[in-house]
Amino acid sequence: MAYGRIPETFIDDVLLRTDIVDLIDSRVKLKKAGKNYSACCPFHREKTPSFTVSREKQFYYCFGCGASGNAVSFVMEYDHKGFLDALRDLAGRVGLEVPDTRDPDAPPRESHQGLYDTLEAAAKYFEQQLRTHRDKQKAVGYFKKRGLTGEIAKHYRLGYAPAGWDNLLGALGKPDDARQALLATGLVIKREESNRVYDAMRDRVIFPIRDFRGRVIAFGGRVLTDEKPKYLNSPESPVFHKGQELYGLFEARQAPGKLERVIVVEGYMDVVALAQYGITYAVATLGTATSTTHIERLFRLVPEIVFCFDGDAAGLKAAWRALESALPALQDGKSASFLFLPADEDPDTLVRKEGKDRFVDRMRNEAEPLADFMIRHLSEGLRLESLEGRSRLAMLAKPLIATLPDGLYREMLLGRLAEVTRLETDMLRAAVLETAPLPAQRSSEPPRPAPAPEPETPRRPQARSPIQRQPRPIQQIQTVSLEARAVRLLLQDPKQAILTHAGELLEWGLDRDSLLVQLIELLQARPGISTPALLGVWQGTEQGEELGELAASEFLTPSEGVDREFKDVLRGLQLAAKEAQLQAATELEAIARLKLEVEQLKRSLVQKLE
Repeated sequence: MAYGRIPETFIDDVLLRTDIVDLIDSRVKLKKAGKNYSACCPFHREKTPSFTVSREKQFYYCFGCGASGNAVSFVMEYDHKGFLDALRDLAGRVGLEVPDTRDPDAPPRESHQGLYDTLEAAAKYFEQQLRTHRDKQKAVGYFKKRGLTGEIAKHYRLGYAPAGWDNLLGALGKPDDARQALLATGLVIKREESNRVYDAMRDRVIFPIRDFRGRVIAFGGRVLTDEKPKYLNSPESPVFHKGQELYGLFEARQAPGKLERVIVVEGYMDVVALAQYGITYAVATLGTATSTTHIERLFRLVPEIVFCFDGDAAGLKAAWRALESALPALQDGKSASFLFLPADEDPDTLVRKEGKDRFVDRMRNEAEPLADFMIRHLSEGLRLESLEGRSRLAMLAKPLIATLPDGLYREMLLGRLAEVTRLETDMLRAAVLETAPLPAQRSSEPPRPAPAPEPETPRRPQARSPIQRQPRPIQQIQTVSLEARAVRLLLQDPKQAILTHAGELLEWGLDRDSLLVQLIELLQARPGISTPALLGVWQGTEQGEELGELAASEFLTPSEGVDREFKDVLRGLQLAAKEAQLQAATELEAIARLKLEVEQLKRSLVQKLE
């Protein structure tokens, strides 16, 4: 089922960039429940929470009324919007524009699944080298010298890129498509004049960079010698945009308890060292200044951001850039402050020297509120006892205050500035609004293009209205059949569909209308489709309800074991088919052949279990 003429790859892209937990939490307050999140269902009345949201699967499900789906279906049902309006809202949140559906020749968007697979394989390779390479002690010794344990190294998936020109290329880049993916992500470099291809990361400790869903999207590498540059970051790629991502944000969100505050530091080791000492809410920018996009993203998660910088001139300059980026994102109820560290210290060295309690005490008692930092910085060199000095301060502050969203915080800042300059608040407000620049003039991003003309809403399967849902008793998910197990595994990892095909399943006695058969056909017709997009195809149908119930059940199979279990399930389906054929067989030759095949399949399954 296609969503009109909007490219399905565009819908996939919107879903991949949307965090369903952030989306739903902005409307329905969620609580952490294990690795998922829960709340009372917004689609029917209940006293005990039965509504669960999975960040891993980007999916919601209510065990009470059966409401289920992805980010698009949630916006449709919760905000009472049509499909196209819901998609447009989500696309706008992630900086995309819905293509004009009246243009049938709009080019499809390329799937990036191959890049994610290559980056994950590279992360595993670097992790393995840290454990097994003959020179591993160089890297292990470096981490131990910085006070890191094996546990924290595993949590952040730290690794080692050995010395040598083509270690990673030799391990992963033999197939041509894998080599192209390595080139596209900047893991290997091609020298045009000699046509030589070589590894970008060599003799460095490796810091994988993960997006909000935990997918590896890039790497940072630090030298083990005095070689320059000290740090090397992956370049921009189709899946990695430095101005949008933050190192350590995924890990911070996995920490126990509710995330109340984020501290923004400058380096990978600062993030990891703070986590080693129990400060699990640190993040770092990736070789760029803190952007408004970064801050808006953080303020969707927490009410408080602490920027941590060195107290030298470079640190003050970086702090001021962060302040300029923070102002357009400062809404009522949000706060930003600035912690400047002692000379020659960074978070990594200071937390090791002073410990967690003293570092947290610095954040609470020594971090300077944004308003205080702004006025102090602008006042440097000015004689505020003079009329000219106070006038100059007001003129310097005007364009900054103008970038603040309208609200109580802006009014309070105007009031504070009025006290310092001895001007009337109304006069300041009028002066600020009179010269207020357009938002695009203050933004770190280019202005968005004008919206496309309103396209017609495409037809799609009729979903049930939320008011038609009736609560049903919460039921324990029972042991599922082989077919249901196969469907569950495909929801966990759609790539496993390459291990079989619909014709083979039909030969084993499955019906053409079987959900497994239809799922295999869809996955092979649309390789690279994500799990949330896959669930959206059947949204609002009986099969969609079945998929939703299966997707809501907890997967007990680790990600690295899905392919093995799926192969075993296929063998089980084949064995059931052969046993059915054996019972129906009447000719001695066929009976003997089928008995042999059944015994072989049974032995294969037993060996797998042993």
